Amino acid sequence: MIVAERKKQILKIIQKNQFISLQELKKVTKTSLSTVRRDLDILAADGLVRRVHGGVEWIEPSRGSLPVSERLSLYQATKQKIAQRAAQQLQGGEIIFLDAGTTTGELIPYLADKKPAVTVVTNSVHHAAQLSDLMIPVMIIGGQVKQTTDAVIGAAAVNQINHMLFNVSFVGADGLSVEFGLTTPDLEEAAIKKAVVERSQVSYVLADNSKIGTAAFAKAVDLERVVLVTSALTNQQWQVLSQAMTVIDAEENK
Repeated sequence: MIVAERKKQILKIIQKNQFISLQELKKVTKTSLSTVRRDLDILAADGLVRRVHGGVEWIEPSRGSLPVSERLSLYQATKQKIAQRAAQQLQGGEIIFLDAGTTTGELIPYLADKKPAVTVVTNSVHHAAQLSDLMIPVMIIGGQVKQTTDAVIGAAAVNQINHMLFNVSFVGADGLSVEFGLTTPDLEEAAIKKAVVERSQVSYVLADNSKIGTAAFAKAVDLERVVLVTSALTNQQWQVLSQAMTVIDAEENK
């Protein structure tokens, strides 16, 4: 079963049951526990489900009563729009860092046409494979691989980043707020993001409006250190964020 079909199946199961354990999902989908965890982390990051102790629960959609397939398509389209707008910030020939994550991953197809070619450093096993397939020069950071996200983390990874310089970096976030800055659920992933931003001439955070005004466990950097590329902000979100950081709206023309 391909990834997109499996995600749709998982969402339908969770919607029907409202709550389900990881072991039950493993049996129903006939996949490994690590695969189930990886899919759920992505769906939770998109605001489609909520990870809770012992399993996962359904989140009622805030965008109307959309079917599961339409919810997935809507979030996918938003991420692609944000990624395309972010890619427009590149001139070509830069050395860039591409953070692990689903939204940053949407940037990859837009890098292939850059002339001269960009050189990409990444901490994502998944991103590195995609970049290599597209013949984009790529270097992957070494260290511990987090199985649920395929992100390379740990002290060894941070140490390597601290010996590099990037023209541009693109990072993801689970939460963005004026009070708490850019946040993520994992301390070690936060350390990676912090190191990357500190070693970059300019850093863009790619995040849809569901991440705005929320905070996760671990802080990476203050908002003033990054430029936000996002979509469909409310007037209130725009007013608050634009006073704390530079904001690029993916809906606006270049």
